[in-house]
Amino acid sequence: MKMEITTKNYRVSDRLEHILSTKLKKLDKYFPDKDTPCKVVLTDLGRQCKMEISITYHGTYIRSEVVGNTMYYNIDTCLPKLERQLVKHREKLNKAYKMPERPQEYEFVSEVEVEPVEIAKTKSFSLDRMTALEAAENLDMLDHDFYLFVNDETGNVEAVYRRKDGTIGLLQPYVR
Repeated sequence: MKMEITTKNYRVSDRLEHILSTKLKKLDKYFPDKDTPCKVVLTDLGRQCKMEISITYHGTYIRSEVVGNTMYYNIDTCLPKLERQLVKHREKLNKAYKMPERPQEYEFVSEVEVEPVEIAKTKSFSLDRMTALEAAENLDMLDHDFYLFVNDETGNVEAVYRRKDGTIGLLQPYVR
């Protein structure tokens, strides 16, 4: 990891820089690239100190900011935050790209649960009295797959439909 330290109203001691680089090296296990940029901004706010650490890796921006009494305290607070974010991001990626596991054994379910069916649309229309041949002609004119009508000869509701082979079929329902 390539560490870049920027300061605002603060002077970095060699000891602080050494501790920062040592502790940030522990985060290298999350990045296969050794050239991952890590930007550390240290700011003196008067009685308190502010530390910001941001890491950019393949378009992902991971950042932690802490305000505390000393920079050494901030290191111990900021780095665990970063590590939690990295672990969370890694788990998210693994979950997104994980292939579903195949079952080792097939289990047979005795009861099949069926989801309830909802009617998406209701349409009302009037049925005309006609013969089956007239209904077949209407089917051709409307270019539908089926046509409902009241058969003039029987008085029952019937349907003509277009079969897969192009011919026309007639459905004549009856009540048992």
